[in-house]
Amino acid sequence: MAEKHSKPNPLPMSETLRDLAMLRVSEIDFSSLLPSDENTMDTSSQTDQDKKVDDIVEKSFEFVKEARAAIKIQNRGDVEKEGAKVEVVRSRLEDVIIGLDTAKEN
Repeated sequence: MAEKHSKPNPLPMSETLRDLAMLRVSEIDFSSLLPSDENTMDTSSQTDQDKKVDDIVEKSFEFVKEARAAIKIQNRGDVEKEGAKVEVVRSRLEDVIIGLDTAKEN
């Protein structure tokens, strides 16, 4: 009987619950870790940063779209089909070259 090899769970529930319990009893005020209104950037730099983030997100979506398209092409076997066509053409061109070389010698 084939044995299943499973990957270890990266976040076991027991350890996650223990960590959450430790955070709860540590009495750390997590809101103090966030920037306050006084420390926030002015509106123009925030807008610039928002534009940069939007650009990065747009590029990320574009990358994902292109990656999905490439995976679909790979799964359909289009690359192998086109490669086979190229190989046939290459073989025929080699035959033509051989024919031209023999005609040249005569």
